[in-house]
Amino acid sequence: MNQLDGIKQFTTVVADSGDIESIRHYQPQDATTNPLYC
Repeated sequence: MNQLDGIKQFTTVVADSGDIESIRHYQPQDATTNPLYC
């Protein structure tokens, strides 16, 4: 078991990234691409 798997046992993992491949790789519960507001 790696650290991420250990953390997933106790908390909800989310991603705040525009890197779609990283989101696919880490499979978070939720994600946002954090768009810029003008």
